[in-house]
Amino acid sequence: MSQDLSKPNISRVYDYVLGGHHNYEIDRLAAQQIIASFPSYPQWARLNRWFLQLIAERWSSEGRPSILDLGSGMPTVGHFHDHAPNAKILYSDNDGITVSYARQVLGENPNVEYVEVDVRHPSDLLAAADRFFGGDRRVAIGCMGLSYFLDDQALAALMQLLHGWAAPGSVMALTYVYGNKAKYTERSRATMDAFKRAGSPIISRDEAEVCQLCLPWRMQESQPLERWLGVEDQIGEAEREEADAAMYGLLFEHGTTTAAG
Repeated sequence: MSQDLSKPNISRVYDYVLGGHHNYEIDRLAAQQIIASFPSYPQWARLNRWFLQLIAERWSSEGRPSILDLGSGMPTVGHFHDHAPNAKILYSDNDGITVSYARQVLGENPNVEYVEVDVRHPSDLLAAADRFFGGDRRVAIGCMGLSYFLDDQALAALMQLLHGWAAPGSVMALTYVYGNKAKYTERSRATMDAFKRAGSPIISRDEAEVCQLCLPWRMQESQPLERWLGVEDQIGEAEREEADAAMYGLLFEHGTTTAAG
């Protein structure tokens, strides 16, 4: 298990801004540096988690029995197993400390497992999924808070491999960050630098770029997170201007045709 406590980890930074307690001083310092230039970061992080909960409840109501979650972070503050209690859930993260803490939090739950893998090298993840789901590849895939930390090559390779592995009828939910780079202010550049210092530089993309990189997954629905959640009144102009960006949620289905806009 990797235990480099000299560097922050974005999973633990995220846990901290959500109000969790499974983080270290180095993570809290990184979070505070991000918040110094981006005060509404905790609000956007909560929207991302609320979207995950919304999707978990949708998948639960649809009776989907298997959920594969990528870049899961800490399974606290209302994660998949809390909102889809009847599903088998395989969590994953590339940080050994996060995985170790997560396993303690989850305890002896036979329907939930957590594996340490890097999605940039996902063969171990898919092998673990085959074992855990008993060979059932008709899955629901969570990709929340992950796509904007992967470069184009890594994201496209991951999406193609997942599509080739998953069975028809599989679905995926993904969040991404969109910002107009040409209009970035000094403050937004400072925010990007703070994420970079935290070890996780953010990559902004528009919907067409994300859909292209996710082929042959077929996009079904796309909305800003606050619209998905019906909380537009909680995100004012101050938050939008401060972020110089927006967060979107996309739903995909297993398909082989080109993405629809």
